[in-house]
Amino acid sequence: MANPKLRFGFREPEIDTNRPLVDGTVTVDGFDLEVSNFRGAEHIDVWDASFGGLMTTKGKNEHPYISIPVFPNRKFRLAYIFVNASAGIESPKDLEGKRVAVFAWDNTAGIWSRGALMDYYKVDFSRVKWLLPGNDARSWGPGISVEPLRLGPGRKDTVLDDLLVKGDIDAVLGPNVLPSVSRKDPRVRRLFPDYRAEEQNYFKATGVFPISHVVSLNQAVVDKHPNAPVAVLEACRRARDVAFDRIYGSDPEIVTISWAAAAMDDQRAVMGENYWAYNVRDNVRTLEAMMAFAHRLGITPNKLDYRSLFHAEAVTHPGL
Repeated sequence: MANPKLRFGFREPEIDTNRPLVDGTVTVDGFDLEVSNFRGAEHIDVWDASFGGLMTTKGKNEHPYISIPVFPNRKFRLAYIFVNASAGIESPKDLEGKRVAVFAWDNTAGIWSRGALMDYYKVDFSRVKWLLPGNDARSWGPGISVEPLRLGPGRKDTVLDDLLVKGDIDAVLGPNVLPSVSRKDPRVRRLFPDYRAEEQNYFKATGVFPISHVVSLNQAVVDKHPNAPVAVLEACRRARDVAFDRIYGSDPEIVTISWAAAAMDDQRAVMGENYWAYNVRDNVRTLEAMMAFAHRLGITPNKLDYRSLFHAEAVTHPGL
């Protein structure tokens, strides 16, 4: 009898933690995996969901999804706060009174960077002139007002970058590195030039390692195949281990960074041996932080219980 098919729609098929599933190195026990790019949850069975998107749908009670503790994309987001070099912004508090654009209010990267600014750096959000592209500009919480930012044609990151370079806005909180930063335009810089040290200090102080994506399944698929969440969890753990082995194994595949294995040693020295755990127990601080940030930023009407997002058996399933 043929295995049932699982349609996995990847937002980021090329990143190292997902690639072993995409290229067939890792399979899902009991299922045939059909891999495609993400085109919307209605078209697939399982995907690497935006954590901010999950907060939005859960907060609206429009959430026919069940997640498993698999986090293939994690990035510290202090490195993604960009400022105009002439705007007089030398520290996070200097953002007060400035024109700061975000890509979308529930964008995951923006939640993490704004959460750190609000909670760790004590920036007064009522004094920031928040700007949001599109028509979804409104009050997102006590004292937090957002003005619409009318953009011309083109990619959002490129258009916002142009405004930042010209000084029409003072800062951008983005999900990706802005083009001007990549080409080392002196008119734009990161808020934290030594962002690695800043992010390491943030982790040491908070224990928060931001999660960008959470692997999730449609509830209808889980109802039909109750074993799917744990099967996908185990496969994703194997894929992550392959990704680590490709850097740290006996014959590493990453050769363009000569000291990649040494960099992993450095990261483990700061964050612990199991800093990329696919379980709940080792990620409680981070999950709690997202629940708190999403509520304080007005994305959810109350602070959610992170446990309500996850498949119960996957949460208790042993392993890292």
